Amino acid sequence: MDLLIKRDELVRSLGRVQGIVERRTTTPLLSSVLLQARAEGLRLVATDKAMTFIGDVAATVRTPGEIAIDAVNLYQTARVLADDVVSITLLENQRVEVRCGTAVFKLNGYPAAEFPVTPPLDQSKSLTVAMGELRRIVDQTLFAVAPDENRYGLNGAHVEDVATEAGPMLRMVSTDGNRLCWSQAPYQGELGIHRKMLLPRKGLDQVRKLLDGGDDVPVEIAFGERAALVSFPGVMVHMRLLEADFPDYRQVLPASYKRRALVDRDLLDAALRRVSIFAADSSHSMRFAFGEDSLVLTARKLDAGDSREEVAVDLVGEPITMGFNARFVADVVGAVSGRRLALELGDVLSPCIVRAPEDDRCLFVVMPVRLD
Repeated sequence: MDLLIKRDELVRSLGRVQGIVERRTTTPLLSSVLLQARAEGLRLVATDKAMTFIGDVAATVRTPGEIAIDAVNLYQTARVLADDVVSITLLENQRVEVRCGTAVFKLNGYPAAEFPVTPPLDQSKSLTVAMGELRRIVDQTLFAVAPDENRYGLNGAHVEDVATEAGPMLRMVSTDGNRLCWSQAPYQGELGIHRKMLLPRKGLDQVRKLLDGGDDVPVEIAFGERAALVSFPGVMVHMRLLEADFPDYRQVLPASYKRRALVDRDLLDAALRRVSIFAADSSHSMRFAFGEDSLVLTARKLDAGDSREEVAVDLVGEPITMGFNARFVADVVGAVSGRRLALELGDVLSPCIVRAPEDDRCLFVVMPVRLD
C-alpha cells in the first residue's frame, strides 16, 4: 500500500471515527481503523461491532493495499503534521510509514484480514430525506433518549412513518420517562416497517456529528430486520437496532388542556438559564407561577440563596403554579425553533405540552415535579 493524501482530509476523516472505536478494549482491532487503498481513493472503516463507519476520501493511490492501525495514534500523528501532503506506505511486518515534509512516523499495524467484517444489511426498502431535515429531527429528539443502557425501550429513538396532509413524514420519537419528544420530516421512498425500529443512542449521536454537509444533500436510510444503514456522499454508517419495544407514546399525550400560555422563546430561554443557577436540588426543581400576563420563575438553593425572574406571557385559562425540572424545560426550549412557544397545561401534576405555533413538525412533553 502506497498513497498520497491531503493532511486536512486525513485529519477530518480520522476525526470522524474517534467516537466509534473502542478506547478501552481487550480486542486491539476494535481500537483500530482499517485503511483500504483502492483505485477510487482511500476508504476508512471503524467498528465497535454494534456500529460500523465507512468513509471514502480522495487520495492518490500508487499501490493498493490495506492495513489496520490504532485509530487514536494515527489521528494524533496526523494532527501534528505540518505540510499539506501526507505519504502513507505499508512496510514489512505490518508497519506503516507516515511521512510529511521532514517528519517520519512508523506505526505498528494489524493484518487487515483479522479486522471484523461488517454484517450485510438485508435491505428491501429505503427512503431519502434532506440532510438539513434529518439534522433537525435528530437535534429535537436525541437529548431525550434515556442515557441508561438498562432502561430497555427508552435507550433509543423510535422511528415510524406518519401520514399527514403535507404527505408522508418520517417521525422520530424519544423519551426518558420525564419528557417526550417527537419530530418529523418529509421523505421520499419507502420506510420498511418492522416490529422494532429503535435506533441506539450512540449510533444516532455519531450520525448527527456526520451531518455537517449542505441542507439539501440527500441522505438515504435503509432498514433491515435488525439493522439500519445511513448513507450519503462519502459516508456510510451501519448500526444494529435495539432489541426492545418502544412504549406506546400516544397514550401519554394529553387529549386536551385547561390552560395555554404563549411566551417569547428567547426571553424564556434566557430567564431559565439565569434562575436555574439556584435550582440545584436532586430534581433541579423550579417554580413556574403562571399569571394572566406574566410567568414568574423562582428557584431556591439551600444555604445559598434564591433567584426570581418574571417573563411576559399571554395566558388563556386560570392561573396556576407548577414545578418543573429546569434542565428538562431548558433542553426543550433550546430545541424548538420559532419566535414563540405555546405551553399547554392541565392540572398541577399533569404533563405540559410544548409546541411552536409556527411549526407543527415537532412536539414536546415535560412531566412536572412536586413542589414542597
